[in-house]
Amino acid sequence: MRVIAGTARGRILKSLKGFKTRPTSDRVREAVFNVIGPKTQGAVFLDLFAGTGAIGIEALSRGARFCYFNDLERGACRLIRENLLRCDFQENSRVLNLDAQDAIRLLEREGSERVDVVYIDPPYYHGLYEPVLDLLGHSSLMNEVAIVVVETSGKASLPEVFGRLALARTSRYGDTAIWYYHYAGR
Repeated sequence: MRVIAGTARGRILKSLKGFKTRPTSDRVREAVFNVIGPKTQGAVFLDLFAGTGAIGIEALSRGARFCYFNDLERGACRLIRENLLRCDFQENSRVLNLDAQDAIRLLEREGSERVDVVYIDPPYYHGLYEPVLDLLGHSSLMNEVAIVVVETSGKASLPEVFGRLALARTSRYGDTAIWYYHYAGR
């Protein structure tokens, strides 16, 4: 796996063999960043189920100002830190080792800088999408014009509205679906 574009273009990212992550393919990452590209420049990014950190690192490489990485697995957090070091992005990032909903609540409680882009890619078929999206849709963590990108299996179905989140578009890439939600402010 490699960084596709930007300042860290071509850098190889490590992944753990037999690890419980399902890294987003280069093809899907490229398609997502073709859609959200302008939103990435200068953005505060949240990679909520970060795994290897590839999505957030791609965002930093393409001009995001800061990225929060979160993963529940301690091994994934170690790997994310290694990959950030490889790309020299450790200064403009923070790695959290929490349940996704706890990470959202913590960042909101801390009064952290509001987020412009959230990427959600939990393990498929674990029932995590709707509770996390509902929490985000009622959260004050995001900027008024934030976008939430959700990666699911191609068979998944998600509601069109979660609080202040409204579905703007859906794209399919083989067995993967990408859902783009816009945040309708406060």
